[in-house]
This record gives sequence, C-alpha cells and structure tokens, in this order.
Amino acid sequence: MGGTELRNLAVHKGKLFAGVGYWEDRPGFEGPQGAAILVLDGPTAPWRLEHVFDARMPNGRMRDFAISALQSVHFATDRSGAALPAPVSILLASSWDRTGTDAVFSRDDATGTWTATTLSQDPPAPDFLPQVRSLGMHRDRKTGVDRVFAGTDPRGIFSGAYDPAVPGRIAWSTEPEFDPRTLRADAFPGLEGRLRISSFAECNGALYVAVGQQIWQRIDGPAPHWRLRYTNPRPFYSQTGLRGLTAIANPAGDGQVLLAAAEGNHARIVRIDPRGGSETTDLDLGALLDRAWQTRVSYMIAAYNDMTPLRGAQGGEVLLIGLEAFIPPTSPRPPGHVVLDVQHGVEGGAWYLVRHADGRYDLHQVTPPPGIATALVATRTIVASPFAGDDSVFLGGYDANVTAAHNSAWIVRAPLAEVLGEAR
Repeated sequence: MGGTELRNLAVHKGKLFAGVGYWEDRPGFEGPQGAAILVLDGPTAPWRLEHVFDARMPNGRMRDFAISALQSVHFATDRSGAALPAPVSILLASSWDRTGTDAVFSRDDATGTWTATTLSQDPPAPDFLPQVRSLGMHRDRKTGVDRVFAGTDPRGIFSGAYDPAVPGRIAWSTEPEFDPRTLRADAFPGLEGRLRISSFAECNGALYVAVGQQIWQRIDGPAPHWRLRYTNPRPFYSQTGLRGLTAIANPAGDGQVLLAAAEGNHARIVRIDPRGGSETTDLDLGALLDRAWQTRVSYMIAAYNDMTPLRGAQGGEVLLIGLEAFIPPTSPRPPGHVVLDVQHGVEGGAWYLVRHADGRYDLHQVTPPPGIATALVATRTIVASPFAGDDSVFLGGYDANVTAAHNSAWIVRAPLAEVLGEAR
C-alpha cells in the first residue's frame, strides 16, 4: 500500500473502503503503481489492499492512476420502477484514465471483481483528462425509478438504473441527461472552458448538482431535464467553482436549503434557497483563516468532495468540512505553520471545519502522528466509522498540487469527541 493522495473514503456493507491514487508520484524501488482500493474489514483489523487497477498503456505507464470517485449506491427498484425483493447495494468507483475513457467500475461483493462500464471517451490533453468527478443517488419522483448519476467532465451527467442482467448490474444511459458543453464556462475566471460536475445533493425531495459556478435542479419524469437554480454572483478566480453540495435544515423557515463551498481566492461557504435562488454567506473562509492564523491567505479549497454530517458527541448534527489554503510569499509566515514554498505557498497542515447546527464554525487540525515527517497537506475526505460500538472518525488526504510526491497519502482515526474538539 502506498500512493500520493487519498481522495475518497466510503462505507459499504459494514466495511470501510478507501481510494488511493498516484498523481505526481515519483516511484521508489517498487516501480510505477496503479490506482488502488483499500478496505478495513473491522474495527481492529489492519487495512488491506482490496484491488489494484493495474492495466498499462503501450508505453508501460499505468492506465488508471487516481481514484476520482468512490461511493456505495442503493437500489430498492429496478430500471422499470418495480420494487426489488430486497434492496441492493453496489460499490462504485471511477478513475483518472490516461486513454481519456470515462468509466464506472461496479464491485461484485461475492467475487471481489470490478466490472467497467464506459460512459464516454474524449481525447486527453497535456493538462486535462476526462473524468467522472462525482456520483449521486435519487429516486425519480414521477417514474419511481431509483437512479444513480455520474458527473463526467466534459460530457455531463449520465444516469443509470438497476438491471441484474447487464454487466455491472447498472444500465447506464448512452447519452448525458445534462450536457455542460452548451454552457459558457469562459464566463467564470479560472475554469478555462471546462465545467466540473463536483457534487450532487437531494434537497426537499429534488436532486441538485453543482456545475462550475452554478446549481441545477433535475426535473423528474420520463423525459427528465435540468433547470438552472443559482449562479454564484461573486465567483472571482476559481478552478472548480462550487464544491460539496449538501442539504441542511433551513435556519430561516421550513424545509431544507443547500450549502456549497465556493473555491478560489475569495472562498466562502454559501447557503442557497433553491426555491428562489437567494443566497446567504454562511462563512467567509478567508476572513476566518486570516484571523485564526494571523496572516493573509490567498487561494482556498473547502469540501473537496462533500460535507460529512455527524451526530455531535454532545448531541445535535454537525458537518465536517475538509480544506486546503495557500499563504502567498507576500504574507507573514504564521508561527508553528509549515508553508511549502515549493508548492506556491500551500499551508502544509491537514485542516478541517466543524459547522454546528446553530451555524457556528470551528477550525481544527489533524495532528501528524509521531514519526511522520511528510506534511499532510489538506483533509480531502471524512467519514464516521461503520463499525458497531466504535465512535471513531476517519479522515484522509494529501493534495499533490502539481508537485512531485511519494507515499504521501494518509488516513488517520480519532474518537468523535476529539475530532469535534469536545474531548475533556
């Protein structure tokens, strides 16, 4: 086991799975490695290597070198809307594929094999690979069909439904339901003509998706379509736009609203009422970090993949939100902080936010375990332990930031109260 980045943690059938990648890896004696899935079988078990995507390109390079998405999806109906005799759960993964193929891999829990279904293929570029960036689930309110959604870049949103007769047991659409190539990505600085589909969320029974600097709603039915609900009025410079789309209880009334993290050099977390598109700044992330670190941060990423809801040790629901921030050379270097100048000023710690039910935010850091010399560089994924009687929280990360790395991926585990700062 190794890897430069740990991007994903996912609970599936009582076990904990992790996606490890090798972006920017400079191999050691073991040579080049392919993207891998790790698994933790129980609370006292060791992590083990579950699967390696080991296909190679004609030049010998590994074809799949990072896990871009990893999620357990659950079906109670088949593709026609008929109820299944028992619900079915399938673990899905996708990868960065050097051939430019967007594929979703489905795991067969009985055999441990992974079956690939190709959604689309586009030519790779020196600075870009097509990829499945996000996965989501939703029951169509008109047809009654449980559907899984894959957000691909550049082709858009493909949907699938359960069919045990097809390879991988999911019948995927041959064309996207939503094609972001019809939108003007050049209207938003930093997106470079590309729109990542970063995250899905159900809110008030409807499915929403973050696409670049916008949020769209799925209009269910036999001929579904997507409707624009929100555009970030203050996008500034951002390479992704909105991340970590999450539904929370509406603090100003009934129902739910959406929470999203705006990545960039003026990062903030926004609260959006999708019914009218109105927004409220839930957190000015730059102001928080400037005050906490006594410096001036620049580019920030929060909620790489999602925001993790948990029940706090003292009661009440909280959200855990991983983050990364850059401190430019012109800003003071905060005492006690590791700032990696070679990576354009990235703050080398693994930080995360705790959002309380009343809207308060706390800032916390993962303390590197003894003997770990490598900077942890960003918390990318967080999940509660799936094991009975275990109140642990697992956090993982590292962001290579276009810089050489090796064996820098990490996972830590800590009691919930400690993670929330509630330990006595």
